[in-house]
Amino acid sequence: MEQNTIYRYYSFGFNYCLLKTYALAGRTRVKAIEDLTHFFEALDSFDLQVTKRVAIDLVVILNELEDSDEEGMPPALVTRIQKAVAKLDPALDAELQLRIAYILTKKRHSLPSLTAQPEELLGKATWESLTPTSKRDFTSACMQIALNQPTGAAFHLMRTLEEQVKVLYFAFKKTKRMEKPMWGPMTTELRKKNKPKPSDKLLSHLDGMRIHFRNPTQHPTAFYALNEAEDLLSATIVAIGMICAELPA
Repeated sequence: MEQNTIYRYYSFGFNYCLLKTYALAGRTRVKAIEDLTHFFEALDSFDLQVTKRVAIDLVVILNELEDSDEEGMPPALVTRIQKAVAKLDPALDAELQLRIAYILTKKRHSLPSLTAQPEELLGKATWESLTPTSKRDFTSACMQIALNQPTGAAFHLMRTLEEQVKVLYFAFKKTKRMEKPMWGPMTTELRKKNKPKPSDKLLSHLDGMRIHFRNPTQHPTAFYALNEAEDLLSATIVAIGMICAELPA
């Protein structure tokens, strides 16, 4: 998936219209080179490869401009540009009809945070306490909420939280650790541990998250609505924040 603003398409269309209407007439050679270069960069950016191949005459003209010493645009060259651009419309129309833009709809959490800066949804210390795996899962969950994929988001949120339960377990359990620590057994062992250990409030909260969310989410018939996934995101943020607050310094 590539990220493009709607403005870039608008800007491309506006500049293409100017190129088609005026064919760089009145431009200096330097400005004409700049405009054509930007045009080809846009074709690459939008992956309009067919249009780019049809624009071979413009490529030749650009090369001639780069090798020229003239300051202005000769009328004959303007005419050639007009003819070259006229050939582009069928290819450009066909390719752009194959482009589909999906508009992200408003969510309870900000779209910039969901799609690009998930750390903003957490306290600084909380984000830094996440393992690399947790960060990847949390980032995936946020993106999936932005893209209206709630069940996938729920799955990654529970992976995030389970990974952080392991962080909590290893922080307090220094000896006789389980070879394959699982969520339920980890909180059970932490409850039985002598001090220092996590608070009963935290362990009870984590057990509730496991029973009511983590276990059901693993079931193959479980599907989430978007509002449920957004609720779960908020609950997960609270839970990993609580874990972070009780980790030994």
